[in-house]
Amino acid sequence: METEQNNQETAITSNKPSKIWEFIKKHKLNTALIAVILILLAWHYMSVLSLKNSFSKEKTTIETTYQIKLDSLNSNRLQLTAKTFSWAIRSELLRENSEQVNQFFNDFVKNDDIVKLQYINAETNEIQISTDKKDEGKSDLKYNNLTSQTISQDSTSFELATPINGLNTKLGVFVMSVKKLNK
Repeated sequence: METEQNNQETAITSNKPSKIWEFIKKHKLNTALIAVILILLAWHYMSVLSLKNSFSKEKTTIETTYQIKLDSLNSNRLQLTAKTFSWAIRSELLRENSEQVNQFFNDFVKNDDIVKLQYINAETNEIQISTDKKDEGKSDLKYNNLTSQTISQDSTSFELATPINGLNTKLGVFVMSVKKLNK
């Protein structure tokens, strides 16, 4: 008998619609508006996330392009500076006035971006004049066969090497090390 009564109670409760379903039936318009609002909020959230991702990618692309262009401009500026400075060194070396070259180096290295300046003698392959006096007299074969201006760079600096030619022979190589601008 008890099982019959339980079966009847479950049949009665299962025939009763749930309270939530009754509420939805009574308030169809309100329920539809709430559903539309939830759908719109979800769509808006997804579009904001999509915009953030695309903005982040575009920002990275622009920063990379800007850094490449900035490095190129700095490289061109430094090459012109090194070439012009090498002409001044050449004229003083032809007059055998190495003290003046040393003075040029000392004045030029006062610029915050300049790390080191060197003049490497072509005959001896020794660093003859340097802003870092510990380097003077050391042998440097790295630029022995240099015939045109070269630039090398890493993540923190540029190094420009410019050959200095006399009237008939190669006098040496001017090497300028410069900090990379991170502005």
